[in-house]
Amino acid sequence: MKNLGVIFGGVTCEHDVSIVSGLQLIENADKSKYNIIPIYIHSDGNWYTGDKLLDANIYKNFESHLSEVKEAIIPPNKKGLIVYEKGLFAKEKFISLDCVIPSMHGMNGEDGTLQGLLELANIPYTSSGVLGASVGMDKILMKKVFEAHGLPVLPYTYFIREEWEKNQEAILKEIEEKLKYPMFVKPSNLGSSIGISRATNRESLIDAIEVAIRYDTRIIVENGVKDLREINCSGLGYQDDVMVSCCEEPINWKEFLTFEDKYLRGGKQGGAKTAPAKVATMNLAGSKQGGMENMDRRIPAQIPDEQTAMIKEYTKKVFKSLNSKGVVRIDYIIDKDDDSIYINEINTIPGSFAFYLWKEDGMEYSKLIDKLVEIAEKANEDKNKNNYTFNSNIIGNITGIQK
Repeated sequence: MKNLGVIFGGVTCEHDVSIVSGLQLIENADKSKYNIIPIYIHSDGNWYTGDKLLDANIYKNFESHLSEVKEAIIPPNKKGLIVYEKGLFAKEKFISLDCVIPSMHGMNGEDGTLQGLLELANIPYTSSGVLGASVGMDKILMKKVFEAHGLPVLPYTYFIREEWEKNQEAILKEIEEKLKYPMFVKPSNLGSSIGISRATNRESLIDAIEVAIRYDTRIIVENGVKDLREINCSGLGYQDDVMVSCCEEPINWKEFLTFEDKYLRGGKQGGAKTAPAKVATMNLAGSKQGGMENMDRRIPAQIPDEQTAMIKEYTKKVFKSLNSKGVVRIDYIIDKDDDSIYINEINTIPGSFAFYLWKEDGMEYSKLIDKLVEIAEKANEDKNKNNYTFNSNIIGNITGIQK
C-alpha cells in the first residue's frame, strides 16, 4: 500500500476551495491502494496532519481543534513528512511519502512554489512541474507562450502597479488605444475570478484597475467579448501521451462568473436546459448547499462537431506548450458573432480535478486518481534518470579566495 499525501489549504485567496477539492479527492481515493496522509496548510502558513483533518466541520473553527492535529512539514532533503509529536518527551516522527497530490488552487501552491519543494525532496507529485505551474498561473506569460505556439488569445495589454501609481493617464491612454470596451481587468497571478472586473468605460476601467492592483503588482487588461459562450475541456497525461475529455459549458451565467458564483452561491439560478444535452450539477465533498455543486453545466457542450474537435486539438497543444503533467482544465471563449475560439486560461490544478468531465467519458474518480499517481511516478522516474552531478577539479585547485 502506498503512502499518498494530499496537500490542501494554503496561504491563498482560494484556501477554502482547496480544502473542498482536497477532501473530495480523499473521499474518492481507493483506500485498498493508498494510505492517505492528509496535509493541511493553514492560512497562516503552518502545516498540520492527522486523521481529524478528514472531518470537514473542523475548518469552520480550526483553532479550537489544534489539540487534535499535529504540526508537520515536508523538508527539502527528505522524501516524506516530519510530524512533530506532542508531549514532554515526544520525538519527531517521519512518514515516508510515495506520492503527493497537491490539491492547491491559486498562489503558494498552484504556482510552482510547492512543486519546487517537492522537486527538492524528490517526491513524485501529480501536478504540472515548476515551470508549467508558474507560467500557467501568470496570465501575461501564459498568453505570450500561447502566442508563440500560434494559439489564439484575445487582444491584451499589461502594466505594473508602479507605472499606474506614477502616471495613470498614460496607462489609460495606452489601454484605450490598444483595446476596445468592454474590457476585463485581471491580476496577472490569481485565479477563480478574484480581483477580476469588467470595464465598459473609462470610469469603470479606473475602478477595475484599483481593485486589481490590491492583489498583484502586474495587471493584464484584455478585450471582452460581448456575446460569448464559455467552453471548458480537460487534458490528462504526460509529455506526448495526452488524453482529452469531453467539453462542458457553464449555462447559468450572463456576462461574468464571479468567485462567489463559482464557490459561495447558496442555491441554483436559472439556466436553460436544452435537450438532448445533460445538465450536470457538481457536488463537492458531499455538500448539500452552496458552492460549485449548484453550478449548472451542460455536459457535453452543445456546440458543432467542428468546434468540439478544434477545442480538443487546442487542448492537446496547450498541454504540451506548457509541458503540463497530470490533469488540467483549459477554459475557452467562443465569440458568437463570428464563432472565433479563444483560449482564456489553463488551470493546472483544476477545481475538483475536473473529475466530472472524465466521469462523463467513463472514468470514475478513483481511476482518475490512480492515473494521476501513475503519471507522477513516471515523471519522477524520468527525472531520476538525469545526471545532476559533475565531478571537477575546481575545488581541489583552489588555493585561496580573492578579496
